[in-house]
Amino acid sequence: MIALAHPAALALVLLLPAALWLRRRAEGRAAAALPGAGEVRGVGPSFTLHLGGLLRPLGLVAAVLALAGPSLPPDAPTYAGRGVDMMFAVDLSPSMAAMDIPAEGRTITRLAAVAEAAKTLALSRPGDRIGLVAFGARAYLVVPPTTDRAALVQALASLDTGAAGRKTAMGDAVGLAAKRLDESPGQAKAVVVFGDGRSNAGETDPVPAAQAAVRHGVAVFAVGVGGDGPAPFLVAHPILGKQIITEAAPVDEAALSAMAQAGGGAFWRAGDAAALVRATAAINTLTPSDIRAEPDRGQSLTPLLARLAVCLLTAWAALAATRGLTLP
Repeated sequence: MIALAHPAALALVLLLPAALWLRRRAEGRAAAALPGAGEVRGVGPSFTLHLGGLLRPLGLVAAVLALAGPSLPPDAPTYAGRGVDMMFAVDLSPSMAAMDIPAEGRTITRLAAVAEAAKTLALSRPGDRIGLVAFGARAYLVVPPTTDRAALVQALASLDTGAAGRKTAMGDAVGLAAKRLDESPGQAKAVVVFGDGRSNAGETDPVPAAQAAVRHGVAVFAVGVGGDGPAPFLVAHPILGKQIITEAAPVDEAALSAMAQAGGGAFWRAGDAAALVRATAAINTLTPSDIRAEPDRGQSLTPLLARLAVCLLTAWAALAATRGLTLP
């Protein structure tokens, strides 16, 4: 949508017909007072193009529009500052499919709750570079640190439990996330791990991985997601079809807390959606950013309209000077 810096200037357009009518009337009276003027004005076929009657009003309209200061909206907001570079590390082990997270009168899976909480956290930090690592039996990069929130949100929504194996390589995930932040330009760097269990796969244990991250200027935070008791799971039985079963799916608070402490961060336990919101709000507070939005009025159309007005009025003046205001 086109924005106007001075919309009141458009009122001048309403005055143009009256001004042009008065000018033409005055010219008509002056021409009638000259001997032989009627013969000169009568020359030419009846179907003539009155360029003067076209160029002048168009030029004046363009000039008025230029005074109104129109501009196209910016393509995207711009930000200034170094910002905070952050990586989300999301657990995809099968236990994250437990449907034990209360949210708005229903229960959702741990992974669905994490995806929503991570999305909210990312959208609350415009301008910061945020990436995504997923892990199960192996850790892999999903999205590198970026300001493209659409890509990150889409990646979070596409995560699926079991996609990286049935075990948990949490230490490898922390190491991979920290490595992606090693040469990033942010004023601060952080890895946020969303998971529920102890690490039982991979080449690196979580605590040494977190300690290595701190040495490279990366803080490690952890959010333990899940309830305390046995959790319901939706499974596909080969004969009976989809069924709900209940299994133990404990959250290893000790392992997650030890990793966060070694990483110079903090640990939160989130047994429901509200606790996840509190955890992400605390992470926001602990990782303040210097990012600020830059004012952007978009692409101004004033120079284009001003040049158009000058061209039209110059052409009209040139034709008027050569008595070429009508062409056959």
